[in-house]
Amino acid sequence: MLTKDDLLQMLGNDAFEMYERLNDYILDTYNVNPIWADGGKDWNFCVRYRRSGKTLCTLFFREQMLGVLFVFGKDERERFEAMRTELPEAITKQYDDMPVYHDGKWMMIEAGDCHLFTTITALLKIKKNPNRKVTMCGYCCDICKAYSANIKKADERVKLSEYWKRYYALEIPAEHIYCDGCRCGKKDAALVDPACPIRACVLKRKIEDCSQCEKYPCELFLSRKGMDYETAYGIEALSVADYENYLLAFDNKSRMDRKRSYNAPK
Repeated sequence: MLTKDDLLQMLGNDAFEMYERLNDYILDTYNVNPIWADGGKDWNFCVRYRRSGKTLCTLFFREQMLGVLFVFGKDERERFEAMRTELPEAITKQYDDMPVYHDGKWMMIEAGDCHLFTTITALLKIKKNPNRKVTMCGYCCDICKAYSANIKKADERVKLSEYWKRYYALEIPAEHIYCDGCRCGKKDAALVDPACPIRACVLKRKIEDCSQCEKYPCELFLSRKGMDYETAYGIEALSVADYENYLLAFDNKSRMDRKRSYNAPK
């Protein structure tokens, strides 16, 4: 069971900070699922950010080092060339030195601290434009096991029901868990909470989500606040993978806080 404490001890403070910043940015911004696996002969673990059979990037972990692997296909290599002058010379040189295989150019960037964060987020946009789907209160439909599109792909509602009971004291049978998302425009849209007061408030204020409200975080929002990893771990120890699979979707406070920081005046 790999926990955040395990990652911190392995990476050290600087590389762990880079991991957290990148992981938060990716999961806030892209419709991908984190898939944890063995890191092969040179790394201890890895996490692939995938959706519909395609990988956005892969993070690799070993002692005191985080690796970020990109595979650039033909169209992506053309986009790289178009923005070459905006990238650090060390990155473009490393890119030029990498061979092209049948599936693209593989590029592993070692990031022992946060100084390449902006560069790596730029490379992510070469791979894919941001496309995350977030609810009005900041829950994340794309990784929510209650979301109808995800249920059709892999029905994990029994386990989700167990997690809701264990961490939120919610007794909702698996067969009653089904949601089209609070932004769904269908007249007969299914919602886990059709009377959600936060949804009504956001619609009334004509804003995108709670992060844009001058009263954020209000008592109403805080009454529907989800758990961050540390809070959930304090209730019952769980791995990073299990948290990301079943509880991360509902950590709306952290997500909305970051969104406000992204949009704050510089």
